[in-house]
Amino acid sequence: MKIALINPRASFLSLNPEFNEFWSNSKYTSTYRQNWSGIGTGLLIIASLTPPKFEIELIDENIEDIDFSKNYDLVGITAMTQQAIRAYQIADEFRAKKIKVIIGGIHATVLPEEAMGHADSVVAGEAEYLWPELIKDFQNNELKPFYRNNRPVDLGDSPIPRYDLIKNKKYSVCWVQTSRGCPHHCEFCAASNVYGNEIRYKRMEQVIKEILAIKKQCGTIRISFSDDNLLLKKNRAKIFLQNIKNLNLRWAAQTDITVAEDADLLYMFLFLGFESLSEEGMKIAGKRKAFKLNEYPEYIKRIQHYGIGIMGSFITGLDSDDKYVYDKILKFSIENNLYDVQVAILTPLPGTKVREILMKQNRLLSTTWETYTIFDVNIKHPKLSEKEMAQGVLHVFKEFNSEQNYKHRIQFYKDKQKDLLLNGMK
Repeated sequence: MKIALINPRASFLSLNPEFNEFWSNSKYTSTYRQNWSGIGTGLLIIASLTPPKFEIELIDENIEDIDFSKNYDLVGITAMTQQAIRAYQIADEFRAKKIKVIIGGIHATVLPEEAMGHADSVVAGEAEYLWPELIKDFQNNELKPFYRNNRPVDLGDSPIPRYDLIKNKKYSVCWVQTSRGCPHHCEFCAASNVYGNEIRYKRMEQVIKEILAIKKQCGTIRISFSDDNLLLKKNRAKIFLQNIKNLNLRWAAQTDITVAEDADLLYMFLFLGFESLSEEGMKIAGKRKAFKLNEYPEYIKRIQHYGIGIMGSFITGLDSDDKYVYDKILKFSIENNLYDVQVAILTPLPGTKVREILMKQNRLLSTTWETYTIFDVNIKHPKLSEKEMAQGVLHVFKEFNSEQNYKHRIQFYKDKQKDLLLNGMK
C-alpha cells in the first residue's frame, strides 16, 4: 500500500508584487531564506508512525511538483494557515479520484470543521497517539471523521523522524524539535493553546539520536531547533549544550533576550524575539513579564561578544505603533549590528487571542488564508493605513539589506570571530 505525505506550497513572502520583486532580486536576503527553508518534522514523524508495509512518498511542493496522476491508497496533508487553501485544493483533487485524504497540522487543529469540508478525516492535535489508531481504522475501512487528542503526548513516545526521506531533497536546513508547549501567553501566537502552557521535553538521549540520524542521512547540514524557546529553562539548556558541544554542529535556535544574562549559554546563532521596542507594545503583544528594554543594547553586545549572530524578530501593527515604528526598528537593527531581521505585520492567526480581540472590534479585513504570510495586512489599525504598514515593512527590509549595510554587518561578525580566535572565548 502506498501513502503520499504532502507539504503544500507556501509563500513566506508577501503577496504584494513590489515586496516579492525586491525579495526575489536581492542577493542580500539569502540568509533569511535559508534560515526558514527545509521541512518541519510533522510529516517525518507521521512516516515513522506508519507500519513498514506502507510505501511512503514525501512530497514538498515548495521544491517539487505533485503528480496527481499517481495512484495512492492514502494521502496525508499538513498545513499552516497560509497553506490551507492550497491544501484544500490538493485534497479536493485527490478525493475526486476516490483516494482517501487526511488533513492535519496547526490550521486543522484550530479549525477542524473547516478542514473536514475537504477531507475524509481530520487529525486535530499531536499525531503520536492518533496516527496509529487512524491507520488501523483505515485498514479496516472504518475511518472516523475526527481524531482528537484527549491528553498531551509524552514526548518520550515520539519516534525519531524519518530523516532518510529528506536526504536527497537538498535542503540547507534540517529541523529538530526537542520540546512542545510554552508558558508565555503572547496574544499573537497559538502555541500555548495548541501545545499547552507546560513545556514537555524529549529525553536528552532521544535528541542526540535524532541529531546523529540527521548527520548519517544528511551529512553536515545545518540544524535549526524549532522549539518556541529552546533556552527558556536555563539549567536544562546548559545540560543540552554540554551534550551537543562535541557533535560538530552548525545550528540555530529561537529564544528570548534573557539568554544574555547567562554567559554559559552563549555559544550559538540565535533567533531572538524582540517583538516590540516599546513597553506598551510588549504589553499588547502579551509579554507580561517585564523585559528590560533599555538594556537591550547591552544584552546584544554580550551575545555578540561570543561571535553569535542574532536574527531579531519584530512585530509591527500593534495598536501602540505609529508611522515611526519602522524607522525605529531599522535604526535599532543597524546600530546594534543584528545579523538579520524579521519584521512582521500583526497577523490574526486562528487560535490566537489577538484574533478574538480584533473580531470583537470588527477589525479583521476580508482577506483569505493565503494572505496570512505575516508580511501582508489583514487588520484595521487605529493609526496606520494598510499602505503604511505594507510599505513600512518593505522599507525596513530594503534598507537593512542594502549593499552597504549588508557588507558592514558581515565585516562586523568576521571581526568578532577573528577576535575570538586571537583572544580565546572569555
